[in-house]
Amino acid sequence: MKLNIKMTAVFCAIALVAFSCEKTPTFTKAEKGPDMEVVSQTVSTYMGADITVNLNLTDKDFALSTVKAFLYYGETEVASETLRTKEEGSYVLKIQAPILKEVPDGTASLVLKAQNVGLGITEDTLDVRLKRPNFEALTIVDETGNKYEMKRTADYNYELTGDFPAYVNANLVTPAFRSETSVGTEAAEEVITLGWDGSALTAADGSELIPFGASIAGKYTLKANVLDLIVSPTGSAAVVQCAQYSQEQTMDFGKVVNVESWTLDPDFFEVDKDTKAVTFRAVDGLYRMAYDTENLFVKVEPMKDENNVLTLSEDGSGAVWVIGANFGKPEIGPGWNTEDGAYPAAQVSDKVYEFTLAVPGQLAISGSEFKFFHQKGWGGEFTKADFAEVNLDPAFKMTDGGNIQTVDVQAGRGYRIVLDLTGGVKAAKVSYKEVEVAAGGLNITVNGEKALKMSADVYKVTAVKVEKGGAISFTGIDNPQEWTVDKDHFAITAEGLKFNAISGWYSFELNVKDKYVIVRHVKSDGKAATYANEKAITFMGWGVGYPTMASQLGWDSGLLTTLAQIEDGVYQFTGVACEKGDETIVGNCWCYNTDFSIKFFGQAGWGVEWGTVSLTDEAKKYLAVDGNVELIVDHKEVVDGEEKKVFKPLELGATYRMTVTNCSAVKDGKFDVTIDFRKL
Repeated sequence: MKLNIKMTAVFCAIALVAFSCEKTPTFTKAEKGPDMEVVSQTVSTYMGADITVNLNLTDKDFALSTVKAFLYYGETEVASETLRTKEEGSYVLKIQAPILKEVPDGTASLVLKAQNVGLGITEDTLDVRLKRPNFEALTIVDETGNKYEMKRTADYNYELTGDFPAYVNANLVTPAFRSETSVGTEAAEEVITLGWDGSALTAADGSELIPFGASIAGKYTLKANVLDLIVSPTGSAAVVQCAQYSQEQTMDFGKVVNVESWTLDPDFFEVDKDTKAVTFRAVDGLYRMAYDTENLFVKVEPMKDENNVLTLSEDGSGAVWVIGANFGKPEIGPGWNTEDGAYPAAQVSDKVYEFTLAVPGQLAISGSEFKFFHQKGWGGEFTKADFAEVNLDPAFKMTDGGNIQTVDVQAGRGYRIVLDLTGGVKAAKVSYKEVEVAAGGLNITVNGEKALKMSADVYKVTAVKVEKGGAISFTGIDNPQEWTVDKDHFAITAEGLKFNAISGWYSFELNVKDKYVIVRHVKSDGKAATYANEKAITFMGWGVGYPTMASQLGWDSGLLTTLAQIEDGVYQFTGVACEKGDETIVGNCWCYNTDFSIKFFGQAGWGVEWGTVSLTDEAKKYLAVDGNVELIVDHKEVVDGEEKKVFKPLELGATYRMTVTNCSAVKDGKFDVTIDFRKL
């Protein structure tokens, strides 16, 4: 033990002597940075390309350390780069100018900071003119090296239609170009290669291939927008094939079309209930088939040739087209639209055509009408004078103009309209028959009533009787607790979901993709309830949406939105104040600062409407009556010589409730109401 103590003392003494002899290091801070000379630079190039700067660096007092580059679009730093510099001499710095969404052509600022080991910094700022790539064409280079030219169709927009495999993983490559330099010479040729960052186009190194694809091989269109940095399709699309088909031929859709989940048009296809084999029903001819893998629908159109649809001949042969409102395939489409709202009838025998619609997914119970045309668009059409026989009672009626309107159609049934032109286009015969239509889809019920499939994502119970305070049960949907519920129509209690509106008949429309339910007051047959009979109030207008502000009601009479009548003669609509276009699902929404204009009606659409509208004192803090009900005007401004209203905004994110009372009887097509509006 004594030896150890002595040896420890010796070692400590040696250490102290050694430490006292060592010189303590000191740090000298530089008073200035290195001398930095910009020999040349890129002064003009494209977003997505490299900006190159040639530098000379010297420092007679300190060793060099780094040059850091910071690129700014306006006040925002968008890229940075660090170049290590040890010795004096010439250096080349490269930094990529990123291509970002919707950024216009302009001048970027490149800030250079040269630093030595004494922490001295020299700074310089260079201007670089940048423009978005907007070449005449881009080249698609897929993963196997195949190349396709994509032509520009409008500024920054490119398209290519062709026969492609199911998936095309590729880059987009610009034509070669030369950037402009400060010394008056052009730089070496380069190209910009666009890849995929998971959600948008990017020129960043290490990006993935762009996942073009449609899930099925065939003819489809690849699109790219280098302003919004979006491409399509990516996984689903309307894949188009044009070919000759024969009546009663067996269809082979490959592995993409699942008969159990896809909607096959019963006019063109017949599905065997037992074997699920699919045969073609229409007469022999050239047809274009679009395989829509997003909406799970095969759209069929008769063709004259690969580029032109077939039209009707004077002898009744050819093709008949159907255009109208509140109907469509595979779901109700745009009204009186000659592109997305024009549908062919199937010619199933010589000059005999059939057109089938399922209620309510393809044909609304009320407010639907359509007529026959000689072509896909305006021109030749059938009026009542062109018919020798009209046998449409009791489900439909025909106007003198030839419009076929719904009268008494039933939910869950299919209606096949038969148009017989064997006597010529001026001696037509029209009739209908009820047919069974394949429901398909999920087995969803509301209080035991089966929901009908409206589209790939939407199911609807057209009419179910519910009691105020009664339990509401949904079956066939996943995680109902995650759904957005309308708290005007529903109450969440310890015992479960209860109905909050008055007892009566209601429709329930369920969106299984976005997980929300729309409730509407209806009659027992599913038709729209009215103020005169069921005391139902519908409303339309801007500034009100459900389930997001991006889904405004507008002035579309087909939407049928009814206020929740929570007590006899008491109605309410509760919503969150949102920004216009907000796509966040919150339930009922009010537009908090503009485009707010609503009106009440006594039916689905125009007709009976409100007369005198009174506002409570609380409502007058927010609303004013100027024909329609709007937000109160805060002040007015003159914009481009025109006086504009500036409305007093609601509090963004706050919840407001509109309550309607004192509703009078209808007189001269009007009913009076009192509106209360307050922040909760």
